[in-house]
Amino acid sequence: MAIDDLIKAVELSGQERISEIMERSNTEAAEIIREAHAKNEPIRDRLLEDSKQLVEIQKNKLLSAAREESRMEVAKTKSEIFQKVFEESPRLLGSVREDPKYRENLKVMLGEALKDLGNNDVVLHIDIRDEALLKEILNELKITADIVPDLTCAGGLNAYTRDERFVIFNTLESRLKKAKEIYRPEIFSILFGE
Repeated sequence: MAIDDLIKAVELSGQERISEIMERSNTEAAEIIREAHAKNEPIRDRLLEDSKQLVEIQKNKLLSAAREESRMEVAKTKSEIFQKVFEESPRLLGSVREDPKYRENLKVMLGEALKDLGNNDVVLHIDIRDEALLKEILNELKITADIVPDLTCAGGLNAYTRDERFVIFNTLESRLKKAKEIYRPEIFSILFGE
């Protein structure tokens, strides 16, 4: 029976040894896995952070492109509205002569032209519809000037020196064109509250 006891003792000892080896192996495996996780975590965190940064960059690019496209569309629309305002203006100017203030306005436009050109040797180009009114104004101001009714305009006049070296364009249309260029920011402010 001693052999059976010996075999059992060897088997028991082997089992204990196997258990120790398994326990040590499990502990070492757990340590290796823990170390691998510890090493992989910074890599994973870095990759995750890099991915977040790339997504943020892409998002910002898309937002910037969308904002720029929107800004361009708004600017285009504002420009179209601005143009329509000035396209509509000549139609509205067509009734200016009927306004009681037109006589005074024509007098002011004449005064502006004569201020720059002087009262001597001036030729005034006007619309034929303003000829009688302008003659009245010139008589009132005691100014002598040649009147040439060769314009078709909503009102106003163009004044030339006799030698045509100097010209003052002072029709309502020329004033409107000038206003469109000079007062664009103010007009945009009025139209769009900017």
